[in-house]
Amino acid sequence: MNEITDKYFALDIGNVCMHVHTERCLAALGYSAITEVPLEFMSACDKFETGRIATEDWMAVFRKITGGRFTDVELVNAWRVILGEEIPGIYSFLEEITKSGYRVIFFSDTSEMHLDFVYRYLPSAIFVTGGIFSFKAGCKKPVSGMYELFEKTYGKPSFYTDDKPENIEAGLKRGWPSHQFTSVENLRKAFFRT
Repeated sequence: MNEITDKYFALDIGNVCMHVHTERCLAALGYSAITEVPLEFMSACDKFETGRIATEDWMAVFRKITGGRFTDVELVNAWRVILGEEIPGIYSFLEEITKSGYRVIFFSDTSEMHLDFVYRYLPSAIFVTGGIFSFKAGCKKPVSGMYELFEKTYGKPSFYTDDKPENIEAGLKRGWPSHQFTSVENLRKAFFRT
């Protein structure tokens, strides 16, 4: 068990650290709306992001729903362009809180493929010292299993931020000091009030 002095900051990735651009993936595949994507693929993505199917099995479904129109490299690139640029200001905020003694822990619904991209291209990832991810937990937020795994690994965080209200609500129910992310400025105000 961690020492009581450890202070953990639970940090979502999508739309908190990096902009999410689902429309870029859709456009790369020739879809104009998420409703056009076959349910079989949506189900495979959910399984992929919860570690219930391997990358190759997910790719097989991806190839099938796109009718072989794309190479595997093109499909992977289409999936990766969902993640965009770093949210302005998050780097300096994370730098500041790590200097004040907080350990930043990713707490995110993501696939291993997207996580690899995050660690390669998100500048502020250098401040992150661990993570709880849906593909390892076998479930996504706000399911309690994600929160339980965080607590089992790190204890209750000193602070948690996420852009989705249902995830924040689940954190609050567990007694986590939680803030719905809308901007770094508002996050900073909420964090330094605690």
